[in-house]
Amino acid sequence: MAVSLELSSIQHNRGESARLAQAMAEYESRGGRVQQGTCFTGTPIPPKRRDWVDPETVLKRKTRNISPAGRKQLRQMAEAL
Repeated sequence: MAVSLELSSIQHNRGESARLAQAMAEYESRGGRVQQGTCFTGTPIPPKRRDWVDPETVLKRKTRNISPAGRKQLRQMAEAL
């Protein structure tokens, strides 16, 4: 069934393909040149990072978790109270 649908779409586009081929032939006969470019990948180029940091920007750093040795020391301090 899928093959018949594909064939009908090919037959449907045959006239448009012939028209485009004729237009390209006319363009080339007038001295036009056709170039094939690179393929579009669909992924945008990420923006470039700035070389400088605004001095008014406050850097927010992630706080680290307490290490096991730090927890032991904190527990000892709490027990001493």
